[in-house]
Amino acid sequence: MKIDHIGYAVKDIAKAKSILETLGYLFEETITDCDRNIDIAFGEMDGYRIELVAPISNGSPVDNYLTNIGATPYHICYVSNDIEEDIKLLVKKRFKVIIPLAPAIAFGGKRVVFLYSLTIGMVEIVEAH
Repeated sequence: MKIDHIGYAVKDIAKAKSILETLGYLFEETITDCDRNIDIAFGEMDGYRIELVAPISNGSPVDNYLTNIGATPYHICYVSNDIEEDIKLLVKKRFKVIIPLAPAIAFGGKRVVFLYSLTIGMVEIVEAH
């Protein structure tokens, strides 16, 4: 699988974008994902993509990171050509599905899944097609 982006949990998308733009990142428009209770902004610099994820309100998937750690990188997203098979493979390798496979507005409806490994932490997988 190829890396698509690194996800960062942030409290405020606008502030985080401003700082990262100073470093040279160019950002797309912010996307609101009401189903996941988050705002998302993708940025790119020199071929590297990052995703800023901020809660809209309490109960978002990044609340625990922001409460316990603060703003932080918290997942790497990989692109899969066969997402169902890759999920099966990772589950056999002791990953646990923590957010089931579902369409994501940030990827134009492509399905994503989040898995967790005690050894390496959280990964996101997005289908290629």
